Amino acid sequence: MHASTRWLVGAALALVSAARAQDELGLGKMWTFERPPLAYLEREYGFKPTEQWWNTVRLASLRFGRGCSASFVSPQGLILTNHHCVRDAISKVQGDNDWVRDGYVAGEQRDEVRLPGLTVQQLVKTADVSARVMAGIADDASAEEAERLRAKNRDRILAEAAAEDPQLQPQLVKLFQGGVWQLYQYRVFDDVRLVMAPHLQTSHFGGDPDNFVYPRYAIDFSFCRAYVDGKPADTAAFHFPWSDGPEEGQLVFLTGNPGGTQRLLTKAQLEYQRDARYPRMRELFDNRIEILRKFSAEGAQMEKRLRTTILGLENGQKLYRGEHAALLDPSFMARKESAEQAFRARVAASGRADEVVLWDRIAALMERKKALEAPLNFHTAGGLPLLLRALAVLEFGETGAADVAQRARTIDCADDPVQLAFFADHLERARRWLPVGDPYLEALFSGREPAAAAQRLTHESKLADAGFLGSLLDGGRAVIQASRDPALVCARAIAPLLARHAAEQAAIEAAEAQLGAQLAKLLFAIYGNDVTPDATFTLRISDGRVAGYSYNGTLAPWRTVFHGLFARHAEFDGRHPFDLPEPWLLAKDRIDMQTPVDFVCSVDSTGGNSGSPVINENAQLVGLLLDGNIESLGNEFLYGERVERSVCVHPQAIIEALRKVYRAPRLLRELAR
Repeated sequence: MHASTRWLVGAALALVSAARAQDELGLGKMWTFERPPLAYLEREYGFKPTEQWWNTVRLASLRFGRGCSASFVSPQGLILTNHHCVRDAISKVQGDNDWVRDGYVAGEQRDEVRLPGLTVQQLVKTADVSARVMAGIADDASAEEAERLRAKNRDRILAEAAAEDPQLQPQLVKLFQGGVWQLYQYRVFDDVRLVMAPHLQTSHFGGDPDNFVYPRYAIDFSFCRAYVDGKPADTAAFHFPWSDGPEEGQLVFLTGNPGGTQRLLTKAQLEYQRDARYPRMRELFDNRIEILRKFSAEGAQMEKRLRTTILGLENGQKLYRGEHAALLDPSFMARKESAEQAFRARVAASGRADEVVLWDRIAALMERKKALEAPLNFHTAGGLPLLLRALAVLEFGETGAADVAQRARTIDCADDPVQLAFFADHLERARRWLPVGDPYLEALFSGREPAAAAQRLTHESKLADAGFLGSLLDGGRAVIQASRDPALVCARAIAPLLARHAAEQAAIEAAEAQLGAQLAKLLFAIYGNDVTPDATFTLRISDGRVAGYSYNGTLAPWRTVFHGLFARHAEFDGRHPFDLPEPWLLAKDRIDMQTPVDFVCSVDSTGGNSGSPVINENAQLVGLLLDGNIESLGNEFLYGERVERSVCVHPQAIIEALRKVYRAPRLLRELAR
């Protein structure tokens, strides 16, 4: 079904009590385009968008690469996103230049640089396929059988969609923990070129200390362009015209692809996250950052190689710390428990008290999941290519499959000190997380310390040698089984553990999916269409207002200005990460210091919304989302908008930068059309 047709269906599903349901459950305002909140928008704001408005907004909004959002902002395929969304792609094409650090401006169209492997996706069609996904599943089917049938149905739906519309890329989207399934079909632009990028230090001003905070002075933007058949894409019918930005208190909308939230999870599921997953992930981020910083200090070339990886890990580190802090906060968990109790009370009052047992079943399942956390994540190859190759060789010995042999050959086992340090850290953490006498520890350590065990494995194994690998693959099962190569010896210990844990994980996930779908049915039975699903890195729209907030005993302004940017540079004596690049310092006297830099609004956002456009009621671009404030990190699990805000780049800051620092007249003319 075309998205425009779904709009008509959505219009019939008037969300007459959305605010009540959202407040009670804390599910937020990430509305899907196939269920537009028409009655809610009219009641809350007096806004009645037309079908054309919805279609234009949907088609102008993009999914950018593997984890960001973007939008068309001119009739010639010009794309606006964050610098941090494109900098990794820039690093792969800059060669001996340092465009990530120093910026890049394409003076003419011929100077726009293709970014291989980077795509943007435009949502063209949606269809509800819930009944097709659930077809043939009996009410009394086991969790494993139900998941097997769902997977079979999903494969069939995707194959049929690809055959019917081969020019579109299909995706099945799981909403409400499997209570609803949507088929989304995308037009993919696979020729994306860099048009302009600012200095890294301008886009990342304040670095890690200012990450997830506000007031903020990061001018985090970049321009790319979509090409079709070697020419700029024709986007005249669907793009966001540029504007001078918002006013305080103004209604704004965020469109983009929020990567994932966990607001529909039960309290027991969040306790698993709090007690098992987040501690493990935080330790991983902390250790890897420390390792990379040591390598980066060795010299300029190593720093350049590792720069974007470190920045990404630092972002994840602060994100995980903030989210974990929310889960560790008793008052926050009390809010979650209150929301859950309200839901359970409504279930009981509706005459379905026997279904309240669902929460108890999920809680029991989470105990199994906690017990599996350490073995599942540490009985592994630890990312070491040599062990991954060894596991592939063992698999080939059992199956003789040509594709497995090819996989073993293509794993790059070149000596890499960074990867070896990561593996040694994996072993060190495994020793802390696994019990004494664990078979993995016995096999991998052989009485040695982690670093020594990693060194022995990589130095004594011959699997990195192409000739030795070839002899194993040519000799087949008998030769492979007879080999005492250290990597193969370790892989023999790991392989059965991996298989056992994978089976247990699949069983837990199938049961969790089944219980989640049953809980979703209850959700619809009690609240109807008044709720929004968790984020799934698919297109959503959120409403809010431009507004400051109180913090640290004072007030955060709704927008910052260039006065503050240069003052912060001066207050820290130009020390990193509060240093401005030389071209910006030279342009100081030309820049209008009253020009806005960043602003905040109450739209609902999360990771994946980076690069999302902020628009007004006329579908004009009024901002570019770059982050959330530190207070908003708990929105991952429970939505609030008291002091929670989304941080956005003001369009006037971008224009001031293009005009006064980068002298980009071609780009300015295009945005002014």
